[in-house]
Amino acid sequence: MTISSASWRSLLYVPGNNDKFLAKAQTRGADALIIDLEDSVPSDYKQAAREMVAAKLSDLIQGPAQVCIRINGDLVNMADDLRTVVRPGVAAIFLPKCEDAGKVRLVAQALDLLDPMNNVGIVPLIESPGGLIHAYDIARADKRVVALLLGSEDFATSCQITPSEQTLIGAKQQIVYAARAAGISPLGLLDSIANFTSADLEDLAVRSAAFGFSGATSVHPGNVQALNRGFSPSQEDVEWAERVMEELDRAERKSLGAVTLNGRMIDKPVYERAQSILARRLPG
Repeated sequence: MTISSASWRSLLYVPGNNDKFLAKAQTRGADALIIDLEDSVPSDYKQAAREMVAAKLSDLIQGPAQVCIRINGDLVNMADDLRTVVRPGVAAIFLPKCEDAGKVRLVAQALDLLDPMNNVGIVPLIESPGGLIHAYDIARADKRVVALLLGSEDFATSCQITPSEQTLIGAKQQIVYAARAAGISPLGLLDSIANFTSADLEDLAVRSAAFGFSGATSVHPGNVQALNRGFSPSQEDVEWAERVMEELDRAERKSLGAVTLNGRMIDKPVYERAQSILARRLPG
């Protein structure tokens, strides 16, 4: 698997039936694009959207952002989507309405035929309480699964709750735990993106990163840079991480397992946290 979902700070949804948006998608500065064949495409235009996306994929995959496709969740449209858009250069399939690991395995079996080189990942979307209960099984359902995402608005609707940071926090944290336990990336924000303007988004991304998320999706290109900044480590964090690694490398040469830095003990888990921070230093 060649996909590095850990580098996805910002993932921009692009309607698959909008020629203008598709043409500009690779100029928006996102780490990944999610070309949408599901919710943003009316039922009567599904086939036309598939054909439009298929015609533009060769150009899209040449851009700086990795290209992902959100397919439809029902079996008939799902099969048509996969046959039409799976090709070399597509990074991942975003799979909506995952209730259990069986749906992931079904798509993985189809991808084994369409993508025998195993280059296309799967990102399941958890959008119901039933799906959340099975989040860990979904996250580890197949080796192609590279990230996990909670569909906040659909999830809130299915639970009959008003989406907010307070009402979603428990579900969001479960996504982080399930994804990290499975060794994949948790994607998302602590709140529903519908509740925030671009001016507030960077702070939300910073807080979401502190809770364990590695990046988030957006439906508006104006939010991309706020996500990129918010999910990148600050200069202060980078300097702290570099100092931690220096001190612990020096301690190891002295056969010491732990030392103090600024009055606090640092040891192997802190070293690994510092490595993670430095690995997230991305351009842009």
